[in-house]
Amino acid sequence: MRYCNDVDTARPRTRVLITLLVFVLPMLLGNWALLVRYRADLRWESRQAASHTLGLMETMLANAEQANDQALPFLGKPCTAAMPTLRSLVAMVPFVRSVNLGAGGQIYCTSQFGLREIPYVADAYSQGRLRLMAGNLVRRQHPLLSVRAASPRGAVLTLIDGDYLNFMLNLTQSAMPIMLRVGDCWLDEEGHFFAAEPPLASQDHVRLQAAGYPLSIYAGYSSQPTLLGMWRHRDFGIWLLLGFCAGFAAIMWWLLGRPRSPTSELARALRAKEFVPYLQPLVESGSERIMGVEVLMRWQHPDVGLIRPDLFIPQAEACGLIVPMTSLIMGEVGLRLAAEQERLPDGFHVGFNISAAHCRDDSLLEDCRRFLAHFVPGKVTLVLELTERELLVADPHTLALFQALDELGVKLAMDDFGTGHSSLVYLQQFHVDYLKIDQSFIARIGTESLSEHIVDNVIDLGHRLGLALVAEGVETRDQAEYLEGKVTYLQGYLFGRPVPVRQFCDEQLGREGLPATGVKEALLEPA
Repeated sequence: MRYCNDVDTARPRTRVLITLLVFVLPMLLGNWALLVRYRADLRWESRQAASHTLGLMETMLANAEQANDQALPFLGKPCTAAMPTLRSLVAMVPFVRSVNLGAGGQIYCTSQFGLREIPYVADAYSQGRLRLMAGNLVRRQHPLLSVRAASPRGAVLTLIDGDYLNFMLNLTQSAMPIMLRVGDCWLDEEGHFFAAEPPLASQDHVRLQAAGYPLSIYAGYSSQPTLLGMWRHRDFGIWLLLGFCAGFAAIMWWLLGRPRSPTSELARALRAKEFVPYLQPLVESGSERIMGVEVLMRWQHPDVGLIRPDLFIPQAEACGLIVPMTSLIMGEVGLRLAAEQERLPDGFHVGFNISAAHCRDDSLLEDCRRFLAHFVPGKVTLVLELTERELLVADPHTLALFQALDELGVKLAMDDFGTGHSSLVYLQQFHVDYLKIDQSFIARIGTESLSEHIVDNVIDLGHRLGLALVAEGVETRDQAEYLEGKVTYLQGYLFGRPVPVRQFCDEQLGREGLPATGVKEALLEPA
């Protein structure tokens, strides 16, 4: 059953968890987005680098094709006739290292050596046009790119030096590896020749194919960029994301920590079991032996400390939370006193304050049953002290509840008698067993004759009705002596201050008489 409609504040663990999630989740998502963007940028940079390099390569190939076109008419002619043109092409056409004429699988004329027979394999050329070679007769460990143009009379082979190729591969400012591929042969930016697929092919890369040529440019990038690499490229974005997440988490921590209403703070405290019972002794008039206790509720707030009941009980009653709060207190007191029941006198009175909210709820009867079940029959007298902060209506449900409580052996006490407008009405409508004279009258005994007359009249009324009387707020020896023989029980700081259950059991159970405490000391903690 919910008693309030307010939104509850977050529990401490929930508050920490939500704050961490608010920080961690955006941080993870943000870093993932930065990583995705970083990879996209790497791919874009790779494509740009590959596109730029490919453009340069196509320019070199176009120059080599130009040289081939000018050399084709000399196929089949004597080498001496072709030599001036071949050497002129080497000198005039950019990037061309040598121009060679071949026929029948033999190069028979070169721009470098003139008439010379050098074998070559036409099938080694990709699509019959390009071949990437590790070297030639002149420079065996120096890569070359051969561009071939064929005709029925033979073929022209123009060589592009590997230094030009390396220069083009290194011309971009990108730090990512760039490689040239022709057929199954590869050349990296450092001039290394590979006759088989190099490691770059297993990485993420961008591949661009030359238009009209069997030549490709590969620009590789890491498929799993490291955080360090991303930090180098996106440090401002990471700092910005970190600041945003930290600020958002701090705001969430503050929002979850502040009470959004008094009721929600009470609900949070109830879940955290911050309401604790304090016991104040009830002594027998004359002998001053402890014969019972009144259970008072205190709020042990984790930040504020101990909170007086008058600061939270009215709000708890207004929203109905007083019912589960009382149930919590009754359970704790029952368990603790049950462990000490051998030290309790028979008929030991245990009083709990109830209000009209308890009488509208069916859980009170069950709470009383559970409380009494902790003790052997006759060991404890359970007393419910009815307050007048909220008017109690004698409807059928309330009357039936009190009838069931009376059959269970639970006693009813009228708390703060004499101060409320409905005290006499309650005496007429309900079966009351005890009258508790309000401490405001007891405090004036010996100082004001009118208050003494009121006390005497209340005592006389109680005797006439056959009710047991309890004097609240006894703080001086004069007050105790005045009330001796007139009331059944005395309660006040003269006999004991409200203390935690454990302290009460350790210090006061079994004592035959309690020394009076000074009034100044007693007023340090209100009942």
